[in-house]
Amino acid sequence: MAENITTKTDFQEFLHNGIRFVSPIHSVEQLDWANEYKVLQDDVFIITYPKSGTTWMQQVASLILGNNDIDSVKNKSVYERAPWVEDCLFQRRLDSQTEPQLLTTHLNYQMSPNALKHNVGKVIYVARNPKDVIVSSYYFHIYSQFLKTPENFEQFLKQFVEGNVLYGPWFDHVRDWYSHKDEPNMLFVTFEEMFKDVRGVIEKVANFLGKQLDGKSVDSIISCCTFKSMKENPATNYQWVSRTIFDHNRGTFLRKGTVGDWKNHFLVAQNEWFDSICKERMADIPVKFYWDIPDLLSS
Repeated sequence: MAENITTKTDFQEFLHNGIRFVSPIHSVEQLDWANEYKVLQDDVFIITYPKSGTTWMQQVASLILGNNDIDSVKNKSVYERAPWVEDCLFQRRLDSQTEPQLLTTHLNYQMSPNALKHNVGKVIYVARNPKDVIVSSYYFHIYSQFLKTPENFEQFLKQFVEGNVLYGPWFDHVRDWYSHKDEPNMLFVTFEEMFKDVRGVIEKVANFLGKQLDGKSVDSIISCCTFKSMKENPATNYQWVSRTIFDHNRGTFLRKGTVGDWKNHFLVAQNEWFDSICKERMADIPVKFYWDIPDLLSS
């Protein structure tokens, strides 16, 4: 099909284990294969709920793993540097791998590779405050050809709270992964933590991965990980991706990369309603989320 006539109707949503996915990007066979993926001991998985800082951590981790040769990796697409285990495009490539990989997934705890639950491989989990996730996801649905365009923000907010979105409920995803944060093969960080102190997060990730970085290397990684740098970099901004996947006239893959943009979208009543839902659904999870920049910087 020609790119200029591809529409959102060419993609079909389906449920697997009660979680929403989209064909032909995903398939039941691929998702089951990902669940049984043969993880190597030195494999590293970046795991996030969508729109929680995935590309940012892909950039950070891949540069750290570049053995201080940043120039050799920084111009290679993060899509290639840290492929998705549930993406149908990568099964053949990953099936043939014999060397440790940096991999990415949005899968929930239950559907992720089983070996990770037995401390095989390493997991870097990135969480983001859900209000900013909702706003970012709303615009991503408009931008993506493979996701239905929301009628309006209110409709999408309700859809998100109900878990009727790609990869299922945010609440369950974060809660289940957070409950395993103290396992030896897991590092839990937040988007807001990265926003406030990216140097500290880079050093924390490097230590978790057993990599020694000198000050010059850290400075170089930081320069490649600013929002401005990543938005202008074809290796991270996905501008090269076909219009069959993203409609570049309707948005950008990297939109704002900030904390607190939800305040520009939530009505007072919507915010109060969501706060009550979040308080109820996350009552047993002590993770601290920061909702705006002043709150974050004063912490």
